[in-house]
Amino acid sequence: MKAAAERFCSVVDSINTWVAEVLHLFLLPMVIIVTIEVVARYVFDKPTIWSWDVSIQILALLGVVGAGYALLQGAHVRVDVLVAHLPPRANKILELFMTLLFFFGVGLLMWWFREEMMYSVGRRQVWQSLLAPPIYPLKVAIFVGICLLLLQGLANFIRNIIILVHGEVGSQS
Repeated sequence: MKAAAERFCSVVDSINTWVAEVLHLFLLPMVIIVTIEVVARYVFDKPTIWSWDVSIQILALLGVVGAGYALLQGAHVRVDVLVAHLPPRANKILELFMTLLFFFGVGLLMWWFREEMMYSVGRRQVWQSLLAPPIYPLKVAIFVGICLLLLQGLANFIRNIIILVHGEVGSQS
């Protein structure tokens, strides 16, 4: 049972790591798009009609789809005032409790956003702007990102249970 749980955690870690490696490829285009817009707007006084839409969509993709990897790396904002003074076992128990709250919040978000995504895909929804790019592919990607975040939370939860029951487990990928 422990080996299967560790294997599940490892697979989830690997998926989120792979997704992050793919997402980082969007950073350079994002910088280029913003640079083009700044130069066009402030040097030539001719702002583009497309850069805002594209950069917002890339930023949403990076932020939401990369959230599972951020959770894997412990990069989400935490307030460790209480946790810093707890012994390791109590810290893991508190983390398990907080993960249950995490599941509730992210599960609710996933349930709500699934409806939003299905509506968007069904209508082939476009962004309400002059460029009017399709928005439904981004909404599908955001839903996938929410699912990856929830899976990473589950992997972390399982890992914490293993640590409480069996002691230290292998390092995260």
